[in-house]
Amino acid sequence: MKKRNAALEALQGAGFEVAEETLPPAPTVASENVHALRPVRGPKGVAKVMVYMPGKVARKFREIAFTEERKANDVYLEALDLFLTKQGHGGIKGVVER
Repeated sequence: MKKRNAALEALQGAGFEVAEETLPPAPTVASENVHALRPVRGPKGVAKVMVYMPGKVARKFREIAFTEERKANDVYLEALDLFLTKQGHGGIKGVVER
C-alpha cells in the first residue's frame, strides 16, 4: 500500500506530470541495521568527559593534532598524562594500574 503524497498530488493537479519512477525510494531500516541506530559506547573502562576551555585553546589543540596528523583526543590525553606525571601520580598508566 502506497502512502498518499499531498505535494505530489498538488503538482499533478496543477498540470505537472511527475513520473513515479523518478521519485527516490523511501528509506528503510533492515533488521540487521537496527544495532547501528543505538548510541555508540566507548571501550569498557573508559569514561567520556566534557571539558570547557577557551575557544583559542581548543583551536590550538586541534591545530597541534592536525599538524602532527593525530586526533585531538590523543593530544588531550598526552597533556593529561604530563599533568598526572607532574603531580606525582605516574601518568595515566600509573593511575589506571592502581
